[in-house]
Amino acid sequence: MVTHYGRAVLRAARHGFRVGRPLQDPRALLRVAAGIVLGTAVGCVLDQQMLCVGAWLAGLCAMVPHQRHRLGVSAASTVLLSVVGPTIGVFAHGIPWLAYVLAFLGVFTGGMLMAFGVGLGMRAIIMTVLTVALADLSPGVSTGLTVVKWLALGGALGWICQLLPPYDARFAGRRRAVAALYEALAAAARVHAEGGAAHQPWPGPLLAARQSLTGLPRSARSKAAPLFALVGEAERIARYMRAVELSTDVASEARGAHFASAARVLASVASAVRSGRPPLATAGDGSEGPVPAHSGDPHADILLRRLTAALTEALTEALTEAERLVRVRGGGPSDGAWQHTELSLLHTGPGFLVRGLRRLRAEFTWRSPVLRHALRLAAASTVAEAVGHATGDWGGLGEPNHAFWLFLTTAIVLFPTFEHTFSRGISRSAGAIAGGLIGWALALLPGDRALHYAVLIVLLFLYLAFRSTGQPLMIMWITAWVSCLGAGGSSAWTRTADTVIGAAIAMAVQLLTPTWHSDALPGLLSRWIRVEGLRLGTLAHAWADPATTDPALLERLGHEARTARQAFTEAAEHAESEPVHHLARWSGPELRLLCGAVHEVAKGAALLTARLPGPEMPGVPSAARYARRLHGLMAELATAAGTGARPQDGLTARLHDVFGAEAADPGPARHPGHDVPEVFARVTLRVEDLSSAVGGQSARESRTSVRTAA
Repeated sequence: MVTHYGRAVLRAARHGFRVGRPLQDPRALLRVAAGIVLGTAVGCVLDQQMLCVGAWLAGLCAMVPHQRHRLGVSAASTVLLSVVGPTIGVFAHGIPWLAYVLAFLGVFTGGMLMAFGVGLGMRAIIMTVLTVALADLSPGVSTGLTVVKWLALGGALGWICQLLPPYDARFAGRRRAVAALYEALAAAARVHAEGGAAHQPWPGPLLAARQSLTGLPRSARSKAAPLFALVGEAERIARYMRAVELSTDVASEARGAHFASAARVLASVASAVRSGRPPLATAGDGSEGPVPAHSGDPHADILLRRLTAALTEALTEALTEAERLVRVRGGGPSDGAWQHTELSLLHTGPGFLVRGLRRLRAEFTWRSPVLRHALRLAAASTVAEAVGHATGDWGGLGEPNHAFWLFLTTAIVLFPTFEHTFSRGISRSAGAIAGGLIGWALALLPGDRALHYAVLIVLLFLYLAFRSTGQPLMIMWITAWVSCLGAGGSSAWTRTADTVIGAAIAMAVQLLTPTWHSDALPGLLSRWIRVEGLRLGTLAHAWADPATTDPALLERLGHEARTARQAFTEAAEHAESEPVHHLARWSGPELRLLCGAVHEVAKGAALLTARLPGPEMPGVPSAARYARRLHGLMAELATAAGTGARPQDGLTARLHDVFGAEAADPGPARHPGHDVPEVFARVTLRVEDLSSAVGGQSARESRTSVRTAA
């Protein structure tokens, strides 16, 4: 047991000390830096340090990730952090039980809001920290309100600097999410072009892009119609890319050229969406498209042209939408992107408030990991506040009324995962120790006011420059800054000790009340198999009778399957870093095999969708029998995954005989325009590999390649 925990802690520590790239998003950093200089300069003239703190809080509000307009979000956040939270804390001073209640409720609210995004939850937690800080520090209502006044003035000065150019394009947050989706597709295409097997980036970026669009009010969705259309095009492009990837009979040179050209086009679309400038090249230039038309094999050429023609058409539409996105000023029912066929439910669904209330209501169940973590986070933070009060002034070595630093550290460090909690706890502690030493050394400088405020500006500049590099360097400079704000050496000692103890409380809570993702994997896998089985069955029925295809139903099932798969794959990634491999149902290699099988089944569903016959084409009657058998098989697999029972041997054999006669026929495909035996044979073999992986078995070597009807 000790070996497992020791190895996991060392891995978390290495993760925590990774150094990222400094000076990320320099335009935003310059605006924040201007606000800090302005607030600190005015504070120097008036000899009020709280102006510097308020300007920093305004910059922090602007830097926390957001989806809505930057000015509106930063203004609302600045008011909450600089005025509302501190004012509540001032009136709570002297009522210990009220401060504890506010601490618990505020952190619990922030933990629940994490379900909608890190930025929203962190704003609630930081506001609660400021409430608790004023409740600890305020000597009285009158003096406390004076502190709030200076905080508000500093926040206003910091926010004014957010008005400086350059300005973001409209829907900047949504643009970034959609651009990230196309960048992920381009990266996958580049890996395939080099002959590698890409770990597909979806459904993560796809779900993030969809979630960002759901936050738009219904009244603004017409103006963002091209963004909805671009996400729909990305879904189709992903399916066509998978269809070409599964075409193993296509020559590798042609496949490489195909994916290299597709990667260039996708990167161009991503750049156009992110920057607001037109793409470097347009699709309507009279060229033959980004995909080569010949591979040297006549049969493969037919398949390649059929698949890549659809991809070329989708890429052309995406480029057209990207160019229109730059110029669009409005939209409506007459706009071609108003009702995109892929996203009709998303585009016409309820607004953010209704969806948010439904999501919160769904999370208020003990089975919800969000609710359990929010309760654990609130309880741990409140305990940290009590520990801070119990330590007093550290026997004269530190400062009194410092409990909010323990409260802050515990609330920031404790995460739902073992690796994140320990990586942040260890790295923040190391950074705080280094920052405390720097703060102690700076306390030896002469007591000149101008020098003091100049040092504050320099330390905040270093914080801004290194905030994107990771926890150690960021905490080092912010600890040194806090030490300079306080009483020199005693402030440095207090901030350092509180950070180390708060991190220790968070890590202890993670050990005493763990949330092992390994325990959740069987249930998450069972849920995904059931949803994916329903989706595959619905697709097979659509093959049997194309005229009755319901696009809205397929869209809903596809989104549910992606969401369930994302939940399983994220839990599997977190489980890899947990120190309980010996207690988990699947070992590390078995879990990686299982994740690969899940990914392959999803590609099979994408292949069925990409090759789906049109409503005017004749159906494949035998697909209905395939759908019934597939539904029964997936239900058995879901039960086996959830209960731990071993799947029966030969379950998938019942699927092979559905198209057996057609697959054995070496002649042309029975269905016009579709290689029916090949398509369903690929899906069958992927389901068979999933069955083996659920039982902890390795797929047979013969499954690595599929013999097509040709």
